[in-house]
Formats: sequence, structure tokens, C-alpha cells
Amino acid sequence: MNKGRSLCGPQSLAISVLQSSKSGLDRLCGCANLPAKANMKFKKLIDCGVLIFIGLHVQVQPVDAGTVTFTIDPTRSSIALSGSISNASLGTLPLKQQGAGSLTTTYTGSIMADLTPPYIDFPGGSLILANTNGTWKPAVGGGSGSAPADYGAEIIESEVITAYFADRNLRYDVTSAPAALTNGDFNSGLLVFSDLTNMTPAPGTDYSITIPLEPAHDTNGTLSPSGSTSNAPNSAYLTNTGGQLTLVVPINITNDSMKSAYDIELIRTGTVVATAPASAWPLTLSASVQGGQVTLTWPSFPGPTFTVQTTPTLGTNWTNATGVATVQANTTTWTGPATNTMQFYRINAAF
Repeated sequence: MNKGRSLCGPQSLAISVLQSSKSGLDRLCGCANLPAKANMKFKKLIDCGVLIFIGLHVQVQPVDAGTVTFTIDPTRSSIALSGSISNASLGTLPLKQQGAGSLTTTYTGSIMADLTPPYIDFPGGSLILANTNGTWKPAVGGGSGSAPADYGAEIIESEVITAYFADRNLRYDVTSAPAALTNGDFNSGLLVFSDLTNMTPAPGTDYSITIPLEPAHDTNGTLSPSGSTSNAPNSAYLTNTGGQLTLVVPINITNDSMKSAYDIELIRTGTVVATAPASAWPLTLSASVQGGQVTLTWPSFPGPTFTVQTTPTLGTNWTNATGVATVQANTTTWTGPATNTMQFYRINAAF
């Protein structure tokens, strides 16, 4: 029995080098109605776990990489709130906590990512949820009193200003263009976070501002999210260890709002950590035969040890194949001799 975890389903690759008719392909793959062409596209065969080389010439359409759902780990995901309020007469005053821990909260939810090394991108459909961390002023809508909130901030300067802020129902999606992976690292500055304003109850920042000496400047209400916000550049990374994919994304997003004569700046910084089973990663595979040599290439990250295994006949024991593996930043390439007219290969990952 093989140790480690055999990459099966979309993560397995079986190769047959043979001269065959259409009926031979049908029997081998268990698929019906396959065209018998040397230059055919083999997606259907790959879906069956078998890749056929005909006359040692192959044209491969690999399995498309799909979207992986990462589950956010609240024990490792937290974001802190900071910021300020400013105007011509007050200058700039920093936000302070209303109570212990009111400016930091944990996050739950899920992140959707497309993994197609050497790239990762975020197509949308994520749900990044802030957890309620206490009961803070003002009440919902900016009225007197308090209510459960994700964050609670205040600015109190005697005879100058009394201001309260409470973030509630914060939810984000994340999207991006393809970001290049280098040894699992990628630029988090390509990520764009969008407030999910179409959900109920709606996200927002309730506020109440009182100016004792200028009551005409008193104001209260709810700041609606400003839409999409680009993340500040930083190093995010993806690892594959112990059979688990781990996505670590630094967060640094800033929202500016104008209310009456006040410029309100809210800054959120922290880290979101999300995980998914390594088996959820749909590998794309490529293969070629040239000069009697078989070359297999697959995406890889630091963590697992890959072994190419082979057998001349399905249903018999698999043995480690003789060949040379070259590991690059995001891929592993293996080359070995094509010794038989029919040969099957698979890639085994040990964590």
C-alpha cells in the first residue's frame, strides 16, 4: 500500500503510450463515443482519470482549475479599527476605544479563490464577516443609548467634542486580477474589498457627534459603506502543508467619509487566515513525449513530497518511476524514459 495521499480524481494523471483503435480507447477509459483522432483533445479522457498518447503525439486540454472555497479561521483572523475625525476648527483627533477590546474583532466566513499556478485570483462570491465584539454607543441609527456592534470607538475632549462610532453588520467580498505566485507568496495589494450592501441588515457605521460650544454642528446618523476599497500592498501567501491549504491575507483598507463639516477616516488593519483541504485544489496537468522521454508537469507548492509512480497495466501494483524531477517556484517537472508501448503514470503526494 502506498504511503502518503494519492492524488486522485482531478489530481491524478494516468498516461498510456499505445497504438490503438477507437474501441481500445473506449475499453481503457470506460467512456463511449470518443473520436479516434491522433490530434484529439483529451478533456473527456482526463475526466476519467486516463490520458492517452496515440503514436507518441499528444494534444492535451487539461482539466480546468476550479474555485476553491477557503473557510476563515476566527481564531487566527482579526482586524483592528483606527482612524480620526477632522475639520478646520477641531484639527485632527484620533479614534479611541470605548472599552477594552472595542477596536478589534475576529472574522468568520469564506473566501473564494481560483488556483491556477503560477497565478491565484479571487473571482468574487466571498463572504468575510465581522463578529460582534460588544455593546457600544451610539444606538442603531446614531441615536442615544447603545447596541451590539462589531467595533466601538469614541473621541472625548472636554468642552470640545464628544463623538461615538459603532460599526455594525460589516461584510465584505474580495476580488482581484490574477496575482503571480512566487513560492506561494503573492501581492495582497491586488485585492479589492467590497462592502456587501445588498444584505440585510445593511452594514454601516452609526455615529453621534456633539460639539458643546457649537450645538449647530451636532450631527448623528449612519455612514453607509463607500463601496470598493483596494488593499494596501503587502505579502500574502498560500501554503500546502499536512494535507491543508492555508491562505494568509494581510488587510489594510481605508474609508473616508464627509458628514457635515467633518472628515471621518476609518482604517482597518489585520490578517485573515483561511483554510481548505488540499484535495480541494484542482490541479492542471500537462504531459509530452519526445525522443523516448515522458515529461510530466504539475503545479506545486512547498510542503508535499511528490513521487511519480507507474504501472504497465491498470489493476496491478504501482512502482516508483525512474526519472528526474525539477522543482521550480510553482511547478514540478518530471522526465523519465518511455519504456513500453503502454504505460500508466500517477503522481503521489506525501505530506
